Amino acid sequence: MSGKTKIGEIFSDYQTQSNIKYATVTALNVLKKTNCLQVSIYFDEYIEIKEIWFFEKFLRERFQFQDVDIKIKYHEAVEKKSIKEEWKNIIAYMAHKYPLARPMLLLKSDINVDENEILIKMHIKGADFLKAKKADKELAKLLENIFGIKYKIEIVEEISKEDIRKIKERLKEEENKIVAHIEEENKKHLEEIEVPEYSDPDYKMPEDVEGYIPEESLQEETQENINIEYIMGKPSKAKERHVTIKDLSADSGRVTLEGRVITSDVRETKSGKGMLIFEIYDGTGKITIKSFAKDLKEGQEMVEKINNSKTIKVTGKAGLDTYQGDVTVIANIIIATENNQIPELPSEEEIEDTPLILGNSINIQEPLVKIEDLGVEDGKVALQGEVIYSEDRTLKSGKTLFSFDLYDGTSTITCKAFLEKDKAKKIMKRITSAKGVKVSGTAGMDSFANELSVMVNTIVETEGLKKQIRQDNAEVKRVELHMHTQMSQMDAMTSATDLIKRAMKWGMKSIAITDHGVVQAFPEAHKLLGYDNPDMKILYGVEAYLAPDKNPVVENAKNQDLKDVTYCVLDLETTGFSAATEKITEVRNYEIKKWRSNRRIFMFCKSRKTYPSKGNRSNKYN
Repeated sequence: MSGKTKIGEIFSDYQTQSNIKYATVTALNVLKKTNCLQVSIYFDEYIEIKEIWFFEKFLRERFQFQDVDIKIKYHEAVEKKSIKEEWKNIIAYMAHKYPLARPMLLLKSDINVDENEILIKMHIKGADFLKAKKADKELAKLLENIFGIKYKIEIVEEISKEDIRKIKERLKEEENKIVAHIEEENKKHLEEIEVPEYSDPDYKMPEDVEGYIPEESLQEETQENINIEYIMGKPSKAKERHVTIKDLSADSGRVTLEGRVITSDVRETKSGKGMLIFEIYDGTGKITIKSFAKDLKEGQEMVEKINNSKTIKVTGKAGLDTYQGDVTVIANIIIATENNQIPELPSEEEIEDTPLILGNSINIQEPLVKIEDLGVEDGKVALQGEVIYSEDRTLKSGKTLFSFDLYDGTSTITCKAFLEKDKAKKIMKRITSAKGVKVSGTAGMDSFANELSVMVNTIVETEGLKKQIRQDNAEVKRVELHMHTQMSQMDAMTSATDLIKRAMKWGMKSIAITDHGVVQAFPEAHKLLGYDNPDMKILYGVEAYLAPDKNPVVENAKNQDLKDVTYCVLDLETTGFSAATEKITEVRNYEIKKWRSNRRIFMFCKSRKTYPSKGNRSNKYN
């Protein structure tokens, strides 16, 4: 840097009135792979955070870097501003530096700093989203660069009833303003337009034009509305929002569903009310509906009407039932209908004859995506692959939460589904035994596992992933002289049989087996091929361990032939392998003459060494 160490000297074209231009540059580093410039500076005055951002922006634009990291080290006597004081500037800096992490969600949060830990209490929803976007880690990195301290960041949601009340009041106030504005505009518009009144007594409505509705039809329609059978609730002027069960989620809000009743029940609550619980099917899926009557008797009467209805239409609010762990609808309007377009629930025999494992249609409409490209905000998606792991858990409601890991050749993701008690075992067996599956559902953050997962509502059996088998297309086949089987500990996993079959399939005529220090694979290979197989010859070998010649095996050797001398063989049994900590439990001594054992002496030793047994008892060698 030619003796220049100040920012204002090194970057002379950087125009600023800030004290940052007097800071000393201690290090510059360029990361070519990520196109990032790292700058370390030292200063004896506090630098405003916004000035750090302006300097960083200048470096990025001036030298065309993808990213710039500025690390600041202050003199120990410098009085720094606290994180609480600089919170708005810190969030603004993050918003410029990491816009995709949505740090502005943290702007109005409460901050508690305790030594090296920072607790961020959000008064709005979004903690899971920020963690998924790694906003906590990016914030910790930024604070370490600015203040030189490595903080542990924890983001939690703390929404009080007062906060919820204020939000509702603000929304209602804004809604009233909008309504008042629309009414005012409509009033002005009506005042500006004057419609002359037509007063010809001979005027008569033409009845022969297309679209004319006779007065009698209007009366019939009004009469038809009167004849609607309300099992619960009253007529409402609110516009109905019809949705299918397949498209329903916990965030759908107020919805209207129509379907056939599958099961129904009524229970008495602790407060004496009657709780109605019934399931409906609309051709796309099933869902549990709940509602409340003033007492058990009224609830029983309602259930009877529901069971006698061909189809029913319900209006209520969708939400997540934490007890059942599934989406349900709390209905306040139930109407008896006769909709012949809603199909009957398919029988178990019909389901088993189709590739459909779970759901109501094998035609999955959601876009097929790769797991490696899947994100938190992708919403409804379809995946296809193989099930490599599964587990299940029975919930309090009696349903089964079935989790399985799906691999599609690019990555693996956990999928979850809620299964009915009486069908869970059959569905789980089909999923785990299928070669492959195609699923559709909603991608999102799993708050329990704190990772991306897919809540599936449709599972279809497929032929599995198309795997390309490796081939050896060489005209002259090689002879593999170095090959390990599963008998080579910690070095191979494939059996000798599989390796030999693959070599024969590739057209090889000979192959060697060279396991580490063992020959246990020889019998398996011999059993497969026999003594003289014309298609394959096995070269039986071993990867042996040789001892140096300088290290004698026998001490004080007299060059005697062992078959002509008498010698002793000593055998010790111990409590373990360590000579320092373990004890001798048994001593055996054999006298060998002409390769035969003539005499033997053995004895047990009192070691008083305690060891655990399978029955969780403590035994001693005595």
